[in-house]
Amino acid sequence: MTQKLRWLGLLLITAMLSLAVTVSAQGTLTPTPVPDPNAQITWPPPVYVVRGPFTVYGSANLPNMTGWFLEQKEVDLTVSDDQGWIPVTLPTRTATTNSVLGVWDTTEVEDGIYSLRLNVSLSNGTRTFAVISPLRVENEPPPFGGVEQPNGVPTQGALPTLLPTPTAFSSVPQATARINGNVRRGDGTQYEVIGSITAGTTVTIVGTSALGTNWYLVVLPNGTQGWVAPSIVEVTGNLATVPRVNPPPPPTATPVPFTPTPISTINLVAGNFRFDPGSPNCGQTFNIYMDVANFGTSFSPSGTIAVNDYRQADGAFQTSTVGAFPSIAPGQTVNVGPIPLTVSTFYNENHRLLMTVDGSNLIFETNESDNTKEAIYLLNKSNCP
Repeated sequence: MTQKLRWLGLLLITAMLSLAVTVSAQGTLTPTPVPDPNAQITWPPPVYVVRGPFTVYGSANLPNMTGWFLEQKEVDLTVSDDQGWIPVTLPTRTATTNSVLGVWDTTEVEDGIYSLRLNVSLSNGTRTFAVISPLRVENEPPPFGGVEQPNGVPTQGALPTLLPTPTAFSSVPQATARINGNVRRGDGTQYEVIGSITAGTTVTIVGTSALGTNWYLVVLPNGTQGWVAPSIVEVTGNLATVPRVNPPPPPTATPVPFTPTPISTINLVAGNFRFDPGSPNCGQTFNIYMDVANFGTSFSPSGTIAVNDYRQADGAFQTSTVGAFPSIAPGQTVNVGPIPLTVSTFYNENHRLLMTVDGSNLIFETNESDNTKEAIYLLNKSNCP
């Protein structure tokens, strides 16, 4: 009975607070707020049920902004609105627009009615707030057994509902890197590199190029926004909701004095290879050995061999590794290895392995067409579940 009364009290507070949801500016609450689009929380909305680690979306991009963070407090009508706030995220100086503000781990607080606030500090010493309230944290739904009907027959499982149930934000457009790649200031390789994304990393897509280049504007885990090429990522989610964004003007090309292209006399060739063991097993490391020859007339510097594994059925990237070869004299062949590789996905299926000498294309050669070897192999199940 005590648990029912507690939840009925929380529902009553929610109903009262839903009539006065406010967003504040410069630290002062107002009954008729006008949200600043550059400092607002766009998800979750007021009067919403949240549970578990919950992703919060919005914008923090005010002029003269020196930092911002998210904070929460349990609704208590006996305490001043300026008291009791607890940080949810660490402070950051990075501006962000229409993207992830942070993750609120609601498992660290007790179930109840809460307010969520974006706290932005400005260079003049003032602060701007954006508040979303009320929000109901419900990690442990109340154990109501049934609701008594007028005829005395309870209807099992009929829970009193005041707030909408949580809805998974599954349609958020995301990009997962297939290979290691660059993140650039604009939608093309002519822009400077401002970051990188490693294979397997998933980031949120917040825009697509309005110029039709199909590049994506993404938010990196550290909050940096930048552009990635569609060729290096796999995209999921609903792109229909993603706005078209004008990239910054392309950098002005600086005239470079003409320098004749050096005539290379290096020709690296990918030769014979073998696996050890010869039949790879799921989840177990196997070694790759490869012959690398220099058919040119000049010494080749040392370099790397890029190894990428793909599922044969659909060409989906699975994993990668890198080997190294030493300096190679003209006419010399060296055996490179071991190059260890572990594949733990899609056992009992064929995989396609690409092994590319000088995969980063750092050595200028007379012929680049003979640098790659391909292998199709069956990945045994072994001990994989």
